[in-house]
Amino acid sequence: MSGLMEVLLIVAIALGILMLPRLTARKPEGDLQLPDHGFRITGWIRVAIVASLLWLALIAFLLKPWDSHWLAFLYVGVGPVALIWAICWVFSGFRKKRK
Repeated sequence: MSGLMEVLLIVAIALGILMLPRLTARKPEGDLQLPDHGFRITGWIRVAIVASLLWLALIAFLLKPWDSHWLAFLYVGVGPVALIWAICWVFSGFRKKRK
């Protein structure tokens, strides 16, 4: 179980490194408009990201890849997530081409 705790500790440290500067940054004085780059994280993309992370965490908990079951984890955990995100990426490319 210590392997899972180490992974969670690394995730917590990474989130702290990414979120702490945003929380401590001063707010600008005035109304700034951010440039629109065409990519927005919609609610469905957020659901897909959370579902992907939960799937990986569940499979990691069940298969315990740190106990030399890493090949099964790659096939059952990482494989489907990578395949689904690759399909979404291809379809979004076709949608952008039509617009």
